[in-house]
Amino acid sequence: MKQLRKFLRRMLFIVVTAGILCANRYAFVVNAAEFSVTETSAILYTNENTVILLDADESSTVILSGVEKGLPIQVTGVTSNGYFQILLDGQTFYVHGIGLTAGEMPNSGNGATSGIYDKIIAQKANFPEGMKWTNADFYSWKGGIYSAGFGCAAFAFAVSDAAFGDAQAVMHTDYNNIRVGDILRVNHDTHSVIVLEVKPDSVIVAEGNYNESIHWGREIPKSALIEEGSYIMTRY
Repeated sequence: MKQLRKFLRRMLFIVVTAGILCANRYAFVVNAAEFSVTETSAILYTNENTVILLDADESSTVILSGVEKGLPIQVTGVTSNGYFQILLDGQTFYVHGIGLTAGEMPNSGNGATSGIYDKIIAQKANFPEGMKWTNADFYSWKGGIYSAGFGCAAFAFAVSDAAFGDAQAVMHTDYNNIRVGDILRVNHDTHSVIVLEVKPDSVIVAEGNYNESIHWGREIPKSALIEEGSYIMTRY
């Protein structure tokens, strides 16, 4: 990791210096991608697809490629165009959503819930806010109970698999025992959401096919969850 940081320092100096020289000599203008950043805090790991970029743009300057797999990276945000914002040696860089991987899920305790949340929130890179998502979207699920789903269920199943792998789900209706990562079937068994946060009287969820798009952060009162046909699917 120290070698990676030293290399990045050298590369950043070269890139910035070269940019200043080119700008002075050629007076070129670079049109960077437009995006917003949702702040988060997570540790993810490098993989075979990791390419560290100066900006959240596929045409951006490559700072480093061919990175060793399994190195921990501090993620500070997720961009609206599908990149992780990362922090290395005090500098901000970007990695495409496929370029970082969640670590192994802790087995139990509060650490497990924290780890699940980090894996779910990392999926914002693949499913950004406002992305079109309708009943035409399909996903095969690893959790059992159902083999696959469309629309809202497809989104919940995809994010659930990213967090839990092939762990099998069970169904229950104990609304005093909702956990981060649980899939809730709501609106009288017509809509699926996945839990991001559990509060004393409400839950914060992510969902697909919400006005035909992906939406993160809606708050639902617990009183609205308990209705005929509704249930919870958990993989803990």
